[in-house]
Amino acid sequence: MYCSNGDIYIEENDQCIECKNYAQGVACPLLSALGLGVVYLEDSLTVTNCGFFEKFERYLHVVRKDENDNSD
Repeated sequence: MYCSNGDIYIEENDQCIECKNYAQGVACPLLSALGLGVVYLEDSLTVTNCGFFEKFERYLHVVRKDENDNSD
């Protein structure tokens, strides 16, 4: 995670990528504090053990088109 010109960037090795708060657009307390300027990042930070972390489970299902479907 790092800041550039007031924007917060999350990197692939940050725990945020797998967090429900980040993935579903829920207000993460850590990101909210950074965005509001309550805390500052002076360098890059790798988030590995956040107290707000909730695992985001992705469930993908293959949907096949029905061959008898004439909706085209």
